[in-house]
Amino acid sequence: MRFLLFLLISLNVWGFGFLQPEEAFKPSAKMIDDKTLGVEIVMGDQIHVYADKLKVEDADKSDGIDFQKITMADPIELDGEKVFEASPSVRIVLVKTKELGGEQKVKVKLSYQGCSSAGLCYEPIETVLSVSVNTDKIPMQQPSVINAPATTAPVADIIEKNSTAAPVEKKSETDQIAGVIEGGSLWFIILSFFGFGLLLALTPCVFPMIPIISSVIMAQGAGLGTKRAFWLSVVYVLSMAVAYTIAGILAGLFGANLQAAFQTPWIITLFSLIFVVLAMSMFDLFELQIPNAIQSRITKISGSQSGVIGIAIMGFLSALIVGPCVAAPLAGALIYIGQTGDALLGGVALFSLSIGMGIPLIAIGTSAGKFMPRPGVWMDNIKSIFGVMLIGISIWMISRILDENISMMLWGGLAVFIAINIGALEPIRGRCIRCHRANKKALGIIILLYGMSLLLGGMAGAKDPLHPLNPFLPSQGAAVVSAPLHNTFERITSIEELDAILAENKGKKVMVDFYADWCTACKELEEKTFSDENVKTAMDSYVLVQVNLTANDDAAKAISSKYGIFGPPAILFFDENGVRQKNADIIGFKEPQEFIKLLGK
Repeated sequence: MRFLLFLLISLNVWGFGFLQPEEAFKPSAKMIDDKTLGVEIVMGDQIHVYADKLKVEDADKSDGIDFQKITMADPIELDGEKVFEASPSVRIVLVKTKELGGEQKVKVKLSYQGCSSAGLCYEPIETVLSVSVNTDKIPMQQPSVINAPATTAPVADIIEKNSTAAPVEKKSETDQIAGVIEGGSLWFIILSFFGFGLLLALTPCVFPMIPIISSVIMAQGAGLGTKRAFWLSVVYVLSMAVAYTIAGILAGLFGANLQAAFQTPWIITLFSLIFVVLAMSMFDLFELQIPNAIQSRITKISGSQSGVIGIAIMGFLSALIVGPCVAAPLAGALIYIGQTGDALLGGVALFSLSIGMGIPLIAIGTSAGKFMPRPGVWMDNIKSIFGVMLIGISIWMISRILDENISMMLWGGLAVFIAINIGALEPIRGRCIRCHRANKKALGIIILLYGMSLLLGGMAGAKDPLHPLNPFLPSQGAAVVSAPLHNTFERITSIEELDAILAENKGKKVMVDFYADWCTACKELEEKTFSDENVKTAMDSYVLVQVNLTANDDAAKAISSKYGIFGPPAILFFDENGVRQKNADIIGFKEPQEFIKLLGK
């Protein structure tokens, strides 16, 4: 309690203090690519810069290098003024006006003036930033514009009036989200990422956790009440949030994706077997519990009932192994951590994101306790249902490292198991047309037939569970011939392969999809979005490349590091000159219509 009081007092004191100019504004410059210089201003909390006071000039006009084009992000409206609350992200395209060679310094004169939302306005600041460039890679300026007059107008005016300037550079979705952390207040960050988490709870990465938390709650026994079910669900979600936060901070700081590291075949196989064991305990083949001596020790140390530690471990591992997918909010937080090194604020955002994702899980886990049936046949049936769900999770996990037809056979076997257990093969004695047994038998027969088709189709090499009998259809070949032809993805695994493709396809646009077998959202993107006929048509104007990160080996880590990819799914775009269009990055799953709109931009 004393620590909490001290923390609140400290936050209160800091909230009324004003940052020094060097703390409020941290300008920097670096080369973005061979010919593009980037200027950033990292601003402190509740600090903004006025757009009309921001100027970027060539500090040395005799060095033989000119600023051909200046672009930047859009300012926002604040109290009737156009301001930047995050870095304006100025981009300057460099050109040579005379023959140069080797390394040379380019000097940028940066002028700006800003204020604090707390009520303090800073004096105008002027600084000169120096960047070393390789002049051999900077193109020569066209003669028609060599004698164009130099400008010292504000950057906002340059964007609007200078005919040599391109349209304002838009930030990608992930950069915009990173800007929320960089420019927002602490509570705004917490609430924003909590909301992002609630939205991500509707994605496929979270769905597999539903039967897991339901099963571990059910495994506590018939005496479980709503209150204890709620607290056990909170323990599960908090453990999951801690895992996401730790993995995210490591990825942001070191580029080491802890979740991807847990996707090796032996870990996936081990965890799949654990779910099978848990399912067997649901079928009452044996009782899975901590030995009494250990339970007594835990109870004595923690003062709480046993089972909490096991649920905490399950929540932690579930976050690392069951749902490793990257969405835009998660990628935005990782970009912020990687660029600023601020693991504390980035970690707060990740933790808020995880809690938002976990709220529906808490509701589901609590309801499992509320509707816990009394001991008897009904409870045995409920446990069996959760046992089947756990086997389904096991098959879903092991499918990441198996051929698709083998996965179909496993799903078929599970369907046959379900059908037999609900009475598909049991006779109905007596006259019973509308009775419960007849309904169960009818449902069981349907499931049995589908399960058998999955088994037969898998044995014949089929890979589509919606069309398992395709290998047995004589018209399949004709259908394939008459189908419209579209571009297909060329699969690669290394930087060298991608560089070669970009070099070979000069003059063509290239779309690069970062994929992994263990990424749920990646498979949904393939099955739902990339398979859409309209999407296929829209992608025909691109050379399609797919980088397979499944192995998570040195080659996968190297190409992910080069392009700042924290994990799949991620889609990058390169223009006709092989230059990456970073503001067009697509992170996470997108529905077909939304994907087509993004391609159109």
